[in-house]
Formats: sequence, structure tokens, C-alpha cells
Amino acid sequence: MISIASTTTIVGTVSVPHLFSTSGTTPSYWNEYSFNFVAATTAPILIFSFTTNLNSNYFLDAVSVTLITLPSVQLLENPSFENSTTKATDWLVWCAYTCTGGAGAQVTWGTNCYLSIGNCFLVDCPDTGSGAIVYLGQSFSATIGSTYKIDFWLRMAYGGGSTSSTLFNAFVQ
Repeated sequence: MISIASTTTIVGTVSVPHLFSTSGTTPSYWNEYSFNFVAATTAPILIFSFTTNLNSNYFLDAVSVTLITLPSVQLLENPSFENSTTKATDWLVWCAYTCTGGAGAQVTWGTNCYLSIGNCFLVDCPDTGSGAIVYLGQSFSATIGSTYKIDFWLRMAYGGGSTSSTLFNAFVQ
């Protein structure tokens, strides 16, 4: 389903771990991505991976995991990073040490975030030729065979230059 407004919504059902991938300069404005996921384990881990270059940043906000039959119950802790300052509380960030420049991988706030309010997760890791990549993840409780809705908002800020090293992935392990 694609909305004519300033957001794109991608909806799908997956039983494999990989949910979504994008590279280059998209999305250049806030896009919502939604997926139905069938749990294969009782403690799946939602993982996002980010690779940016010197002129690009990814912003992630409003992450949500809910049971499809009980959409009012959020299964993630701190899903919109509101309980964080610069460190993503309740989330695991790894490989951030590969960021040798830029702002790194951290929580930011204000106009860069979805709806220009609150907090969001920023990845600003210039490609130093060493393959800088950052992972952000959180596990959640699940029932094997049950269907869950995974939803998040993503934006890329692009400042020009090469886009060959930008990549975003969302998957469940």
C-alpha cells in the first residue's frame, strides 16, 4: 500500500527473518514500514543494521512490535527512545566502535525525529573504508506460530557524494 502523502507504507507478511532492506538515498523523508511476522522462537530479536557514508545519516523512530490480535500491547521496551538521553536505553547497540567519525550511533531529539518531536535513533558513521556498520536490536517475548506486527519509521538525510556504501536492513533473528 502506498500513500500519496509524504509517507510510504510497505505492508507484508514474512516467516523468514529478513524484513526489509534499502540503500542509496532513500527514504529521504519519513517512511513507515509495517510487516506481519510469524514467530519461530519464544524470544525473537528485532535487529536493524545501518551503514552510512560521509554525507548521510539514518534516523529511526517509533519502533513497535505487537501481537496482531492484541495491537494495544507494546512488546518492546522504550520503542520510541523516549526514555533515553544519548544512549539507547533497553536497546543493544553493537559494532558502534567501527564508527570513527561523525556523531556515531546515538539517540538524538527534536526536529530530526519523526513529527519533529521527542527522541529518535541516529546513525552518523562515515564510511572510513573499514566497512563501518552499526547494529541496534531488542528481543521480545513471543509465542511460536503467532503473528506479530513490526512497525517502524525511517528517514535518511543525504548531503551529496557517493551513496555506494549506504545500507539499511531490518530483520528478526
